[in-house]
Amino acid sequence: MDALSTMASIAGYKAVLITADTLPRILPMMTTAAGTVTPARVLILGVGVAGLQAIATARRLGAVVSAYDVRPAVKEQVQSLGGRFVELPIEATNAQDARGYATAQDESSTSANASCSARWSPKTISS
Repeated sequence: MDALSTMASIAGYKAVLITADTLPRILPMMTTAAGTVTPARVLILGVGVAGLQAIATARRLGAVVSAYDVRPAVKEQVQSLGGRFVELPIEATNAQDARGYATAQDESSTSANASCSARWSPKTISS
């Protein structure tokens, strides 16, 4: 494994740990005498080296993981780690280069509307 992949893997791992520490709840499902706490749901955007490590780490911590990437070829990788691949009706032309890396997309191919039915909107965590 080269240095760039190693650092990306560590970044994905640490991102999940920071998120788990910041959340006001726990990631795994737990059943106690007081009741059952459902597992946290995690959405990973971008399934490169860091994203794959984030999926694996979140799953090991007990979260229900979904992931999205513009490259449809990574669907199998997400599913092999126990995550659910989110498919959006976005036409991404030339989503990956010859080496398999995602390519930059123009605004017209990546714009999409999304709605969230949760009580609170998702929060971006920055350190």
